[in-house]
Amino acid sequence: MSTRPQIEFIQTQCLPWRRIGPGLARPDAEYKLLSRDDESGACTVLMRYPPGWSREGPEHIIADEEFYVLEGTLRMDDRVYAADCYAFLPAGWTRHRMDPPDGCVILAFYDREPALVGRAGDGSAEVSPRAIPMLDAAAMPWDMTLNDANLRHLGISRKNLRTDPETGERTFLSLILPQASPENGRGPQEIHPVVEEAYVIAGSLTGPHGTMYPGGYFWRPPGIAHGPFGARWGSVSLMRFVGGRHVNEWTKAEALFDFAAPYSPVLPPELAHLAKSGWTPPPVY
Repeated sequence: MSTRPQIEFIQTQCLPWRRIGPGLARPDAEYKLLSRDDESGACTVLMRYPPGWSREGPEHIIADEEFYVLEGTLRMDDRVYAADCYAFLPAGWTRHRMDPPDGCVILAFYDREPALVGRAGDGSAEVSPRAIPMLDAAAMPWDMTLNDANLRHLGISRKNLRTDPETGERTFLSLILPQASPENGRGPQEIHPVVEEAYVIAGSLTGPHGTMYPGGYFWRPPGIAHGPFGARWGSVSLMRFVGGRHVNEWTKAEALFDFAAPYSPVLPPELAHLAKSGWTPPPVY
């Protein structure tokens, strides 16, 4: 069971970029730590690789690595991951060379401390049924048939990126229609028996804790009632259910919804200062 605290929510623009450190590669890559389990080292990070960065192998990471390219292009051996490409590489996946031709930013997830080992893996990762070497999410069709009746007002469509054959964990893109809000400004709340994690890629998403814009991120432990949600001009988010199969349970009581809900996050002590500043996108006119 994860020991990560609830983070709901932060705008990652408020977090500093950090250098990975000398010796790994030059120029150094940078990262933003979005959340981390202090016991296992499992973490979610934004990684920024500048033009000219490269790594030579063979080497592997001892953690499962899952990533989505937000901007730019990442080249890993004979595969080129452009923006909106996704991969799930089980622990031990060997890489001989990595470089971003013009720089890139990726959203990455690791199920334990992502330590590097400077030798090839044993080859089992590459043939694992869990492996997803590359998906071009932009070329996938939206599945519009998955709506829970209590989420009908959102008009949700999904692109399923991964369903783990062993645990049932899922990663998918979630699309919410514009001008979506619960009927009569209220609705029941959801509860999941597993962790829910999300990163807003485009648009905006409003809930009880305020409005998330691109770069908005949350990590929600199991058993926490949340919602209802709405989207003034639609949104696209990358979502993960961690620790088991995604199930929706619903409260009998209803909660209010308001597009003007103020930013009122639930944050661990090390991020509490972000509650005072908040973040809003620059004006568009």
